[in-house]
Amino acid sequence: MAITRIPFMFFSLAQAQSMGVRFHAIGVRIISFYPNVRYDLRNIGVEFPAEHYCSAAVLSALAWGVLVLLFLGILMLSVSAIPAPLRIVLPLLIGFLTFLIATIFYLFYPKMIGKSIGTTIDRELIFAMRDMLIQISSGIPLFTVIENIGTANYGYVSMEFKRVATNVKGGNPLLHELELMAIRTQSEYLKKISWQLVTAIRSGANLTATLKSVVKVLVDYQFSISKSFNAELNFIILIFMLLSAVLPTIGTTVLVIFSVFGMFGISSEVLLAVVVISFFAQAGIVAYVYTKRPNFFS
Repeated sequence: MAITRIPFMFFSLAQAQSMGVRFHAIGVRIISFYPNVRYDLRNIGVEFPAEHYCSAAVLSALAWGVLVLLFLGILMLSVSAIPAPLRIVLPLLIGFLTFLIATIFYLFYPKMIGKSIGTTIDRELIFAMRDMLIQISSGIPLFTVIENIGTANYGYVSMEFKRVATNVKGGNPLLHELELMAIRTQSEYLKKISWQLVTAIRSGANLTATLKSVVKVLVDYQFSISKSFNAELNFIILIFMLLSAVLPTIGTTVLVIFSVFGMFGISSEVLLAVVVISFFAQAGIVAYVYTKRPNFFS
């Protein structure tokens, strides 16, 4: 599940790495404005220098700006009613805005991906920790359990544990790798679990008791998310009913009353506009609920 390309970027990450060497100076200037991109890229598994990524991001954003500029320029030339100064200024302005928006998107996208990965890890973590608890309770050594979790099908959680197991096999201490996993992961709960495991190993505490408390915390976390979503959903349903039934009905009634006094005319176009606006408002609410709903099992 390694990331190979940023959406809407003209170059893959491999091409960005090679291009960044040629335009290193551009990347250095860009990264001085937003240095956090170094950590954002590292957290999503991009290992090459952040300056190279920034160079490719600026070049790709510049290409988008030029494409928009040329498209609007050709479109403006075909419309003779537009004044000549506006034909020049408007494409330049919109092309420059496109360049800025694309640059900001490319710089902040790794952070958005990191947060998405963190949410996915939190969702998969409870199943991995239950598996780990069963194996530890059966007397299997911790490193073997970490290897088993790494080869299991727990998505990003398995990737993190597989990375730990691989580095330990390469000669690194297990405690050191668990600490590194706590530092690099975007999941707050995986951070806490990693530090709890490190503390339990160093103090000689019972790992079974530690993992039982971890599983309980994760279950309580999922219950709290479900309760907060249910509370928010009641308000969203009220808004949905207002936009889908109450406001269109009252609005149409008011328009009919005003049309009797000759203030506003009501026609089929007005009614169609009310239906279309209501439809898009309902679709927006449904999309919002879909993105906000807790998703624990997919």
